[in-house]
Amino acid sequence: MIRNGWLGLVALAFCGLASPAAPAQFGGFFGGPKIETISTDQLQALLKKQQQAVASAKASGGEAPPANFVLVDVRSDAEVNVSIIPGAITKKQYEANRQDYQGRTVIPYCTVGGRSGAYAKQLVAKGVTVKNYKGSILKWIDAELPLVTLDGKPTNRVHTYSDRYKIPSKYEQVTQ
Repeated sequence: MIRNGWLGLVALAFCGLASPAAPAQFGGFFGGPKIETISTDQLQALLKKQQQAVASAKASGGEAPPANFVLVDVRSDAEVNVSIIPGAITKKQYEANRQDYQGRTVIPYCTVGGRSGAYAKQLVAKGVTVKNYKGSILKWIDAELPLVTLDGKPTNRVHTYSDRYKIPSKYEQVTQ
């Protein structure tokens, strides 16, 4: 059925009858916006720079400048309840307070980058500046970087969605 649906859609596209919304509806099969990506090193540098700005402001008694980015974990509740990258917020938190993040680059991530890439395309269609963290939390832990719980406590647990992913021995793999 999917194959027939796909072939029918392709036929409609060639005939010029496909909906203008087709690129958004079908996740970029028809091109769609090119989403810029960010590497683990680049993300780590951004987070470190923001931490330093916060520490400096705190030391001088001033107010910390807001970051020019927001790191958004788009994984499921079950996944984020295990751990997140320090400095990240959940997709629910972002969606509930979008106005607070206007003008900032949104950096979504998930387990490997697929769900975050799809979310990035949705945001770009709404005029949001986005950089997808392709490789996502698996690349983060491959670099043996820290994780925290939603309340900010350090943890070595990581939800990998599936046991097909191999993770460094430093971490405890959670799949349920």
